[in-house]
Amino acid sequence: MSIWISKSLLGAAALMALAACQMTDPPPSRFSGPPPARMGVAGGQVIVAGPRGFCIDREVSRDAQGGAALAVLSACRGLGGGLLGPAPSQSAVLTAAVAAKGRLIDIDAAAAGLDRYFQSDRGRAALSRSGKAATIRIREGFAENGAFLLYLTDSTAFSWGAVQPEYWRALLQVGGRMVTVAVLAVPESPLSRDAGLSLLREFIASLRNATETAAIPKA
Repeated sequence: MSIWISKSLLGAAALMALAACQMTDPPPSRFSGPPPARMGVAGGQVIVAGPRGFCIDREVSRDAQGGAALAVLSACRGLGGGLLGPAPSQSAVLTAAVAAKGRLIDIDAAAAGLDRYFQSDRGRAALSRSGKAATIRIREGFAENGAFLLYLTDSTAFSWGAVQPEYWRALLQVGGRMVTVAVLAVPESPLSRDAGLSLLREFIASLRNATETAAIPKA
């Protein structure tokens, strides 16, 4: 593995850890009005938006004003979006962790190295919510359309409540930042492998489209 890829993987590990460590208990509610469908982070470089029916959970989403950020999305209806709004195709919690500005990874070129890394103890520890490699089982890992997708099991308890141990996660470039996205299901609304993968692909497409659309200069 080249030095370039090795340094990039260290950044990937930090980003994966960001997704887990920032998911702490939310503060008391300080918002009113309907939840937004999108959230600009990283100084506006990245626009986080989910598939139809998903909105930003403002209580737990964080943006370090141009630095790292974490956006959490769930059903708009459950966040006060009203019963007449669209319902998501699948019930789940979506997360997008955006890294501080730094080294970018060419996902397609680094795919083999990423696969080896996430199979290693160090890589699995970076994926774990507890930071312990033993809690992670990698079921699948592959590159697809400029993103590296992982299907894994994490036996660590989730700080917000019970979630399905099996879930999908992806690492990709968006708006000049490295971003990791995840699809988490709750036990009462479990997602099959294929349903979770489909929702992950929708999330990636929505994220890319929102960011690219915002970058187009207005006439």
